[in-house]
Amino acid sequence: MESKSTVTTEEPQRGRPRDPSRDEAIIDAAIDVLVRDGYDRLSMEGVAAAAGVGKATIYRRWSSKAELVIDAMTTLKPAIDSIDTGTLDGDIELLIAASCSPLSERLLQVMASICSALPREPELLDAFKTRFTEPRIARISDLLVRARDRGELGPEVDVAMAASLVPSLMLQRVLMTGQPAGRVYAEQVVGGVLLPVLGRPPRPSPTTDTETRHD
Repeated sequence: MESKSTVTTEEPQRGRPRDPSRDEAIIDAAIDVLVRDGYDRLSMEGVAAAAGVGKATIYRRWSSKAELVIDAMTTLKPAIDSIDTGTLDGDIELLIAASCSPLSERLLQVMASICSALPREPELLDAFKTRFTEPRIARISDLLVRARDRGELGPEVDVAMAASLVPSLMLQRVLMTGQPAGRVYAEQVVGGVLLPVLGRPPRPSPTTDTETRHD
């Protein structure tokens, strides 16, 4: 009897492998164009030209400029998830540092560039809330809840409201001035606004307005 053998064939992979270096170039270009021109004037064609790639290369990765912008913003998110020093004062110091890091300052510029478009772009607004503002406030809320559980904050503290103060005021500063908020302003917000809301003594404001610039 003739034996039968089963031959397994794999479907050939279509197209060329995705080049991560192109993704990075496109993301960097999108951020640069967004900060320079604003969301309304940003186009996929303009980003493609700035990145040195074809327009089709971008559309194979992102179907809309809203999708591209949100992914670009994601690369700038400051790392605050790991903040847990065991004390409120230690956590606040790391929160200040994260809020005025070079990545955070760049992110604030990008956020300021898209704010005017949010009421007109439901996709952008939804992603802005679910991927940026809500998770960030939730992480700060967790930080404050831990402090309350340790007895560092009283039960009367409105954690949800307090958690929104630093990110909201840092963004407002950029919207009003067009410049990064910087460490001095972050310390002023924490010392003069956040701490009193938390029922703790305020800190004196920094004595200089000179901001440390980042390369």
